[in-house]
Amino acid sequence: MLGTIGEFLLLTAFVACGVSAVAFFWAARSDETSPVATAWKRTGRWAWGTVSATIGATSGVLWYLLFTHQYQYAYVYQQSSNDLPLHYLFSTFWAGQEGSFLFWALMMCVVGGLLITYVQREYETPVMAVVGLCQLFLLSMIVGLQFGPVEIGSSPFMTLSEKFTDAPVFQQNPGFVPADGQGLNDLLQNPWMTIHPPVLFLGFSAMVVPFAFAVAALWKERYTQWVRPALPWTLFAVAALGVAIAMGGYWAYVTLSFGGYWAWDPVENSSLVPWLLGVAAFHTMLVQRKSGSSQKASLLL
Repeated sequence: MLGTIGEFLLLTAFVACGVSAVAFFWAARSDETSPVATAWKRTGRWAWGTVSATIGATSGVLWYLLFTHQYQYAYVYQQSSNDLPLHYLFSTFWAGQEGSFLFWALMMCVVGGLLITYVQREYETPVMAVVGLCQLFLLSMIVGLQFGPVEIGSSPFMTLSEKFTDAPVFQQNPGFVPADGQGLNDLLQNPWMTIHPPVLFLGFSAMVVPFAFAVAALWKERYTQWVRPALPWTLFAVAALGVAIAMGGYWAYVTLSFGGYWAWDPVENSSLVPWLLGVAAFHTMLVQRKSGSSQKASLLL
């Protein structure tokens, strides 16, 4: 029952996100002072509020399933177990791929809400149109829609019997529920697991904002004005991602399986490369603000 509610909430968020992106897009294309633009902007805001509410509720459902050990769900079975301490049980939310994407979407909702509240009015609609598209892509990873042989994303609320349909135990007893789960990976049972991923996903989410401002600048042909409102967001994104990288590096150092050092691997590259580009972009944006040069470099980075 709760899994069905979670899937419905995810689908609602996906649809509302599409509505929000389209509404902000049309608001940006219209005259800012016209009633049409105001109506589209209001629709975009309400739709984004719906996205935030449904993603928040979806996260609550998944946490409840994890804390109550409902092992009929594949994600709960694969990531948690009866003997996990409370803080590790809490962190199982983002231990797997589906939960990570959901938590990332939750952080995107926070960032989008801050943009709607604090960004300058002339940038709200084009920036939020881009953020909405990014969020839509992110939600497509977990919405779990299937059209014949084509499946869009993997839902965190998929049951074991749905995921392992050919397993003999489910062919004999489709309602079988394991007494215990597989538990959190031993390598992830570290205090940094409760801190590092949330900061990392906050940094990833914040990195979308400078990108959205740059796209809005190209779209609206505001090649110089966009830097001033984008700079604080860029600094925050670089700082958050930098802190996450430092945490991850220390975590890798104290975990023997990582070889005692921060290995050069795809997982670390996925955070290091955006951070390096973000630092370079922040530098060129400062140069552009002071001297008016480096416009192309700022937009490119």
